[in-house]
Parts: sequence; C-alpha cells; structure tokens
Amino acid sequence: MIPKTTPEAIMKALEHFDLDLRETADWSDWEQNGNHKFAIDYNGRRYPVKKIISLATNTPVNSFSGGDEANKYMTGMGFAIVRLRENGENEQLNIKDLRTEFIFIFSEYVNARATGSFGKRHPIWATFTDIQKILEKSDYIKQSKYIKVSWSIGQGNWAKIPWIGILDSRETDSIQKGVYCVFLFRQDMSGVYLCMMQGVTEPKNRLGLTDARNHLSSQAETIRKKCSELEEYSFQLDNKIDLRSDSGLGVDYEYSTIAYKFYEANTVPADSDIVNDLNVLLEAYNNYIKSKDENLSVQKRNDFVDHTTAVNLVIKAISASGFYFEPWQVAAYITALRTKPFVILAGVSGTGKSKLPALVARITGGETKLLPVRPDWTDSSDVLGYCDLQGSFRPGPLLELAREASRQRDKHFLCILDEMNLARVEQYFAEVLSRIEERQSSEGGGYESGPLISISLSDQDAVWRGQGLPPNLAIVGTVNMDESTHGFSRKVLDRAFTIELSDIDLSVWEKVINGATEVISWPIEAWYPRAAQLGALDDLNEETRKIVQEVIQALIEINFFLTQAQIQVGYRVRDEIVLFVLHAREISSVFVTRSGEVVNPLDLALQMKVLPRIAGGSNAIRQVLLQFLGWAYHGQGFRTEEEAAPVNELWESVGRTGSLAGARFPRTAARLCLMWDRLLNEGFTSFWL
Repeated sequence: MIPKTTPEAIMKALEHFDLDLRETADWSDWEQNGNHKFAIDYNGRRYPVKKIISLATNTPVNSFSGGDEANKYMTGMGFAIVRLRENGENEQLNIKDLRTEFIFIFSEYVNARATGSFGKRHPIWATFTDIQKILEKSDYIKQSKYIKVSWSIGQGNWAKIPWIGILDSRETDSIQKGVYCVFLFRQDMSGVYLCMMQGVTEPKNRLGLTDARNHLSSQAETIRKKCSELEEYSFQLDNKIDLRSDSGLGVDYEYSTIAYKFYEANTVPADSDIVNDLNVLLEAYNNYIKSKDENLSVQKRNDFVDHTTAVNLVIKAISASGFYFEPWQVAAYITALRTKPFVILAGVSGTGKSKLPALVARITGGETKLLPVRPDWTDSSDVLGYCDLQGSFRPGPLLELAREASRQRDKHFLCILDEMNLARVEQYFAEVLSRIEERQSSEGGGYESGPLISISLSDQDAVWRGQGLPPNLAIVGTVNMDESTHGFSRKVLDRAFTIELSDIDLSVWEKVINGATEVISWPIEAWYPRAAQLGALDDLNEETRKIVQEVIQALIEINFFLTQAQIQVGYRVRDEIVLFVLHAREISSVFVTRSGEVVNPLDLALQMKVLPRIAGGSNAIRQVLLQFLGWAYHGQGFRTEEEAAPVNELWESVGRTGSLAGARFPRTAARLCLMWDRLLNEGFTSFWL
C-alpha cells in the first residue's frame, strides 16, 4: 500500500531528482539499463516512477510494488506515465478513467485552491484536460457533430466551483447563455453534480440580478416538462442542488438548474455508470433542442404575417397618415433593415428621412428613439456612455435603448440617429460599427453582438458590462450631404445599406381616406434575416440557387471595372447584396412605383452598396464610370466617351430622371449618367449630390 501524498510533494521529489540524483552514477543511465519499464513524463523529462514515489512519501522503494499500482497512483494525481522501449521511443499509457480523475479532484482541489500556484503546470490542470479527452472519446459525444466539451478551473485564480461543460452548438457556444449539460463541483469538493442547466451571465447582464433569477427559474420549470423522462433514470427535476457556495454565482447556478444527479466524493460510481448517466442526459438535451426548433418552426408558420400583405398594409397606413412614399421605397427600407440592422437614409431636407423609419416602427408595433447627433461628438461617450469623476458609469442613450430592447425581446426597437454626419461617424460610432459586424446567432433567433462597452466598470455598474446589440434592435441614420456635413468613409458605407430618398412629387398632398392607420403588430421574427452571411443559408432550392448565382455573376462583372480604381466589393458586400435580393424576392410585388412600374431589387442594391464607393476625378474613376455605365445600360462596358454619349444624351432628353427607361438597370444607369456629367463639368464626381 503506497502512503498518501500530494501533487506538491511529487513535484518537490521531481525537483530533488533533477538537482541531486539525475547525474549520479546510480541514475545517469536509468532509462537504458533495462531495470525500468515505465517513467513519469513531466515537462519533457522522464523520471523513475518508484523512486519519485519513494522520495515523495519518504518510504523505501521495496515497501510497495511498481507497475500497475505505482502507475495508477501517479496518474491519479494528474501525472503522465510512459512505457520505456528499447528503441528509445516512449509510449504514453492510456490508463486514465473518470472515477480516478474525479477522486483526485475531490482530494486535491481544496488544498490547491488554498496553497497551490495556479497555472497549466499544476496537475489539476492536466486532470481536467484528461477528463475532457475521456469524455470526447465516449461514443455519444464522438458521434455528434454538434457537441463540444470545455471546462474551467478559473482565470488567473482557482475557481470556487470548477466545471466541465458539454455544449451543443445548435443551442449555445458558451455556458454564459442557453441550455447545456455540465459536471458542476461543490465548493467544498464533497461531490459533483451532473446537470442540465442554463447560462446565467448573459441573462444577468441583460435583465439584472432579480429579473434574471426569476427568468431562469421560470425557464427551468418550462424545460423540465419536456424532460420528464429523466426521472426514470434517477435524475432530480428541481433546482434544489447545494453547491455549498459562498458566492453569488453559485447561487445563480442553483436558480438555473433544470435537472441533476449527484455523485458523492466517497461513493463515485464506475466509469460505465457515469457515462450511461451522461448519455441519458445528453439524449434529453438533444430532444429538447429538436423540440425547440420544431416549435419555433410551427410558431413561425402560425404567427408570421405574410410579408407581402404586411408591407402592403404598412404602405396603405403611411398614405392614410398623410405622408407620401413610393411603394418601392418602403419595401426597400424594410428589406434593407431586415437584411442588416444598420441603414442610412440620405436626401435633401424635408423628404421624410426621419419620418419613414418612425412611421414603419409605429405601424408595425415597434418602438423608436430619436437621437440627434451634435457636431462636437468626437468619441463614443455621447452614444454609449462614460465614467464620471467619481468613477460611476453614466450610460449613453444607445446603450440604454439596447438594454431596454434586451428586456423586451418580443418587440422591435429602432434608434434613429438624426443628421448622423454632423459629426464624424468613424469617431463616435466606431465601436458600434465593429459590433454590428461581429454579430452571432442568438439563442431566441436573429443575431446579437458582443459587449458594446470595453472600459473597466465597478461592480455597481456591472449590469452594463455585457450589454451588446440585441437581435431586436436596429439603427437608422439620416444624412444630408451638403457643405455643412462630413462625408462617409468606405468603412461606414461598407457596413450600411444607403437608401436615397430623392424622388419628390409635390403634386401629391391629399390623405388617403380609406386607408387604415392602426398598428399592425409584426412578430419580432418577421424582422430577422434568413442569415447573416451567405454561407449560412441552407435548404436552398434550385430556383434560389440560380438567383444567388446570377447576383454573384453580376458582382463579378462589376468588380472587373471597379478593380481599376481599387474599389472592388468584398465578401461582406457580396453577401449583403445577395441576401437583400433574396429577402426582396419574398415581397417582389411591392417593389413597384405608384404607376405600377416594376423596380428591380438588384438595381436598388447596386445603388445602395456599390455606387457610393465611386468618388474622385482620376483617369481610373473615369474608366470605371464609362464601363459601369455601359454594363448597366446594355450589358457591355463603354470603352470611349463617344460610345457613352448617346446614352447620356438620352438621359438628358428625358429630363435627367432617376430612372433611365430601357436600361438593364434603369436606376443604376441614370445615377451613373449623373455621376459622369459631374465628372465632365466639375472634374470630380461622387454618388452624393
């Protein structure tokens, strides 16, 4: 029987062997003399197993046996054992098991937390790594393409409640949110729970402590009803776990628990029992995820309004309110906002840039906040917030709206940045622009961003730390392009859909008498995009694939022209144009003028995402305009000004309109004529008037 010792004592024995014994005559060739079959492998060096145990326990080497007994003794404390071979190659032994690893954690973790140094060199780190490898080799996890195993014993310091999580990527990618399975150790190491539970960090950041605990408790009760079969396998379906925790996070875990089974430290079952229990829990976890997806699909079929009908009702309600917009303008705005939650509305004063988003939000049951931009904004403090001289955080209006939207996930929220280019957008909006591009799939649908605030906050302001852009919040900026405002960089234009409201008909002034103005509540899912990136689209039929390929081919041809001035579009713009066209296809009958003329969504997308990139007076820009104009008009780029002249004369003859009849892409062609005219007369051109 080998006396009990600690990993720290083993490590001291390793150090003693290196300093005092390794170079002596007795031990200098111990690996080759044939008297040793196994060795401890630590930090790239090998050590004799029995000798190290003897040094650590202060017992003679002949008082215990080598081989399996000594090897299991060492691996039980987290040290690797290798077999020594005559050819010098060493084979690591796979003699680890869950039960032994758990027992080691129970016996050593509290002491390590109290006295041991934290880090990857500590045997406990190796023990958790070994458990991860064992679990990953289990049949259920190995066969799943969705499940991953992760763990934590702390970050810089020992965690009071270490854990080993098993997460399904269809549900969550972090234990901070969603539902997952986990081995959760008691703080006093008297046992470990195998649980199905919910992430607590994200709900706390979004809802605050009290509301988050109520939400977690309510959600747990709902999910338990879908996992009742776990009771047949001796799982408890309540939240009465006792982590023996003296921290708030431990208490939060208890609120979030759905189901659990407890293994006491002195009666840890065999590996086969632990793995069987885990398989049962993972099967219930998988069934919950599948039922959730099925229920969401049914809910969408039952609750979603037909988009075409819904947008038509919005257009009628706007007209009945006494405001005038072309049907395609409303359709383009809604489609752009659905494709990406950042839209810029441009145009001269008085064309309804602020009114359109406010009207659509009111009619569809959403909520808006108007945020006038000031010329003196030079950083994000006026938008997101700042710390005052006392160290207290003062949240900005956009951050407050994001928090409010997070509390009401079933309502669509809209922030209108009025006159957003009175200040430099890149300076006061940089963090928000970055977060928009980092959006990830959200637990309840749609896409949400990471935290907006990167500054260090006190505990009393902790509620703002994790606040990001929720999936039900969109941002619309209105701009006037004149000498009193700042231009946009390509970074901003790349990240937004830019819609110009320049079609003005002063003869329209009477309110539509028979139009309905009441709220037409849209389910929040109606605002969610099909995907955030093109590669995330699935289940595409042949017709949809054909549309995707046609749009991509058009962009490839356009890039041939744009490359001359190094202004070609990238993957982000490609994805957003394709998604815009696919979303527009769902309401294609609404993309018309009041006179019934069909408006091509791809034509609009080129105006919104490609033409604003073109600016300057160089010869390269001249060539881009010529070739792009020819392509937009009849599919073949113009090579000379003489070839382009008839098209420009035609545009002049019809009154320099915003749409050139007969062209492949009438609105793009008309705008290119205007840009070409400016280049000829002023020596410089841009999309903006």
